[in-house]
Amino acid sequence: MPDNLEFFDKKFVILLVLNESNSHLSLEQIVKMCSDFDDITYFDICEYIDNLKANGHIAENIENNIRYYKLTETGYSTLEELIELIPGISIHNIKKILSKQINKIKKNYEIGSQILPIKYGEYKIACYIRDGNDELLNITLYAGDMENAKNISKNWENDANNIYIKIIELMTK
Repeated sequence: MPDNLEFFDKKFVILLVLNESNSHLSLEQIVKMCSDFDDITYFDICEYIDNLKANGHIAENIENNIRYYKLTETGYSTLEELIELIPGISIHNIKKILSKQINKIKKNYEIGSQILPIKYGEYKIACYIRDGNDELLNITLYAGDMENAKNISKNWENDANNIYIKIIELMTK
C-alpha cells in the first residue's frame, strides 16, 4: 500500500506542476520543474504522465514534433479535490519549489515584442522568440500607426508559437 500512496503523491505533483504553470508543458519542462524533488526521476515522470493521460486527467497535443501536456477538466477537478485533503503547509512548500522552477523556465524561454518609432506617427514592431541564449525568431514589421503596432504586439503575445510554426512550415516547403 505505501507504494501506491507514493505513486499517488507523485502523480499529484505532476497535476500541480501543470496547474501552476498556467500553460501546456513539454516533457522536458515538466522534468525541469520536478528537478528539486529528490525522489522523482525522468522515468517516473514518463510513467505518471502515461497513467494520468490514460485516466483522462491530462491531455497531450503535438506541436512542431514536441508533445505538450495540459490539465483536462477532469484533472483540474481532481486536483481541486485533492488539495482539500493535503495539509496547507505541504501544498505551500510544493508550490514554493514549483514557483522557483517556473521562473527558471520562463527565463529560458521568452516571447516578446517591442514597438519602435520610425518617425512621427509611424511605427514598426520587433517580434521575437528566445530559448535561453538562442534566438529562434526575430522579425521586424512595419506597423503603420500605434494602434496597428499594439494589435500586432497583442496578437504576437497570444499566438507566437503557432505563428512561428507556420513560418517554419512555409519556409521549409
